Amino acid sequence: MSSSKEWYFAVENQNMRKWMSETYGVSEDIEEDTPEWEEMAEAYQNMIDGEDYEAEMQWFAEHPYHEIYDSYTIKMHQLQNMLSSDSDSYLDQMKHQMMYSHAVTLFEAMVGDIIKASVKTFPHMMERLTQGCANIETEKYTLKDIIKHNGVEGIAMLKLNDLTFHNIRIVEQYVNILSEGKLNSSHKSDMFKITSMRHDFVHRNGATKDGDYHKINGKAVDSTIEKILRYSVDVYKAISDAAEKRNDAKF
Repeated sequence: MSSSKEWYFAVENQNMRKWMSETYGVSEDIEEDTPEWEEMAEAYQNMIDGEDYEAEMQWFAEHPYHEIYDSYTIKMHQLQNMLSSDSDSYLDQMKHQMMYSHAVTLFEAMVGDIIKASVKTFPHMMERLTQGCANIETEKYTLKDIIKHNGVEGIAMLKLNDLTFHNIRIVEQYVNILSEGKLNSSHKSDMFKITSMRHDFVHRNGATKDGDYHKINGKAVDSTIEKILRYSVDVYKAISDAAEKRNDAKF
């Protein structure tokens, strides 16, 4: 373990012991094998998780979904501006692979963030999310779990944090939950190809399952970013329409 990690864990352990002492009146030097240690440690972690959740929710309250989307499009165009002229050099190949993968990562983060921001702002969107999660979730939660995660809404947000939105099926599943419809996009097939190639770049150094290597240049990356942006418009519009044009007859 590196010295920085050791320092971090030592500080965190000391903070936890101080909290235990102030909350439960025990000594800061309490042994970890005492009967009450596990319960106090769990309570401390729940407190930290609760603070993290509140901080995250406050951030989304201060950053509306349309602001998040605008920031995303700016970053994507900045990425395009960084593209160099075509080259067959290994360095450029590696750089283009990284930029290609980063474009998908920006898309993934944008989808997750605009969903969180919309459900934080609009109660009917949170209602749809929790109901949708209940319909597709197989895991059972106890009353203790519900309390720990600040209610059913907290559990729904936890599920969002665990998702990876470079899986287009997951993207469409949650967009459909929030829009109570089916996302219609002519760019879906492009996104499946793009995310599949991104997987090859990240996990197989650009090789397919058959061992063939993708050749990529700046022009191809630029075209890919444009395709991602076109699909992003459809995703954003579906969520925006659902958030702003609530069907009052259903509520």
